[in-house]
Amino acid sequence: MQGTTTVAQMLVRICGGLLILLGIFFWTGHALSLIPIHMLLGLVFVIALWVLAGIGARAGVGAGLVALAVLWGIIVLALGMTQTRLVPGSAHWVIRVLHLLVGLVAIRLGEVLAQRIKAVRAPAMRA
Repeated sequence: MQGTTTVAQMLVRICGGLLILLGIFFWTGHALSLIPIHMLLGLVFVIALWVLAGIGARAGVGAGLVALAVLWGIIVLALGMTQTRLVPGSAHWVIRVLHLLVGLVAIRLGEVLAQRIKAVRAPAMRA
């Protein structure tokens, strides 16, 4: 499971970074043709977060953190899929900022999960 944890953590990091970069391009009105790529990366990101949540559940990192990661993944997907229809017009920037903040929290959740999984697994691997 250590390898799977590392792969999922790296996917969260790589996809998260690419998603932020693409988001900046979209905010500035560039590369709008890459929105489907952004959405696909978002899906891969959430699946990686859920994989970490599943491994975390098996490793015993805490049901609250695992549940939060699963729920937060649902929120990321729901907001990402509906954001263009939320608060249209000049106030849409609020939704964009919310989308960014929700994504940043998801990246942090992935990191915390991976760290806790590795911390729980480390003593067992030394024995």
